Amino acid sequence: MSVLYISDLDGTLLNKQAVLSDRSAEIISGLITKGLLFTIATARSLSSLDILRKLDLRLPCVQLNGVLLYDFAQGKYTGCTSINTRSAEKVLEILRSHDRMSFVYKADDQYGIHVEFERLSNDVERKFFEARRDKDYKSFAQTDRITVSEDDKIIYFTMVDSYDRLLPIHEDISKTEGVRSTLYSDNYSDLYFLEVFSSDATKAKGMLKIKEMLGVDKVVAFGDNLNDIDLLKTSDTGIAVNDAVEEVKNIADIVIGNSYEDGVAEYLQKVFNG
Repeated sequence: MSVLYISDLDGTLLNKQAVLSDRSAEIISGLITKGLLFTIATARSLSSLDILRKLDLRLPCVQLNGVLLYDFAQGKYTGCTSINTRSAEKVLEILRSHDRMSFVYKADDQYGIHVEFERLSNDVERKFFEARRDKDYKSFAQTDRITVSEDDKIIYFTMVDSYDRLLPIHEDISKTEGVRSTLYSDNYSDLYFLEVFSSDATKAKGMLKIKEMLGVDKVVAFGDNLNDIDLLKTSDTGIAVNDAVEEVKNIADIVIGNSYEDGVAEYLQKVFNG
């Protein structure tokens, strides 16, 4: 039986410093060489995946919570799910009604990502911008007022703030047809991420597309946060790291070691070696 293993990154495969440990990289790379089918499903985009340079990833992966599929072997995107213009306009209206604006991701035909923003609302957003503004595959532009048109391929909205500040925005956007809103804690601060993307895009749907592409029999998925719940539920076996949020551990089939103690890599090594 062929099995695909697919893992979230932040809070799952990465440690508390948002780094893939040398031990995890050594174990997983060695298993890939021996035939392990391994890939990732993340809220990150390609521009921030240099943290995985120590891994010899060869399979398609899920990015931006299912919006993009990228094939490491071919070195190109193989899928993109955008938001329809009316829904994107409605999201902008809701954000302005709450006096809040997010980073707005637009994609070109080659899926290069162009991010627009009006202002940086806190230190976490400032660090988010500074860490990514000079990366390949993604450009940033500050503008007085963000607009969308039929010519734009809107794929993502993301912002970071307190839970109390983001919750009413999340609730309003969740009522909007054509989009999906996810609210979850930041692994590296006491703030929360609010992310909005097409209702046709989820980590789970991206995983199923990869499963079909590869023709595997079974998928085992690893996660830690609320945006991983559908992924774990839809997989044949859903696995939570021990330091996952309780909601994820409650729905998981298996709970393994902590993310910061190479939990995923240790589990893979044990299973792959029999």
